Amino acid sequence: MKKKINAPLFKYLALLISLLATASFLLFASPSGKALLMLQIAMGVLYLFFSVAEFSNALTKMTLPYDRFFYMPYSLVSRKLIWLGALSIASAMLWVSSSGFVFLALFLTIIIGADILVFALKVKQKVFYVSLFANYILFSLEQEQKIFASTIDKIEYRYDIFYLNLKDKKTISIITDRLNENQKHIFIEKCTQWILRNKITLTAEAAEKLKEYASFQ
Repeated sequence: MKKKINAPLFKYLALLISLLATASFLLFASPSGKALLMLQIAMGVLYLFFSVAEFSNALTKMTLPYDRFFYMPYSLVSRKLIWLGALSIASAMLWVSSSGFVFLALFLTIIIGADILVFALKVKQKVFYVSLFANYILFSLEQEQKIFASTIDKIEYRYDIFYLNLKDKKTISIITDRLNENQKHIFIEKCTQWILRNKITLTAEAAEKLKEYASFQ
């Protein structure tokens, strides 16, 4: 089977090269300003290319035959806004800088544009989702995360939110209001059935609120 390129790794490698090249220019005046500018443009183009490749890899999985429920939790949106905000502030400061770091501003501007473009494409194509498999739940957000039934101690359910309390004391929440309205009740029903099949402990409150979706013993 042909292996896919590790797009996220190469994205951040391009960022690292740009930072190192800029530091080298400031410390040793090498490479030259013109060469550094061309390098920053090249790294920016590579960052854009691997960002699109990352999106393409995610889009390929959308053709696989399993249920996906489009899911955009507030944490995903807030992290993206914080990241873009930080880059925007850094880029603005670098543009007005009189130091060699002004070369890095162009690269950061390309990164901002690439990240906005790819994030918009991901939302449009609904590549952010949660899926229920036989013995695990898959979260496909900025990164993929599998939560296996065997790692769950108990599940709470209140205010339309599933709280997966893991055996390592961590808690993963699924906010069903962040699902598409026409998928919300389907997901709750399938998640309830998934809980039953995997014999996961529910709190008394959760069992009471989910009894319309299944009969608990």
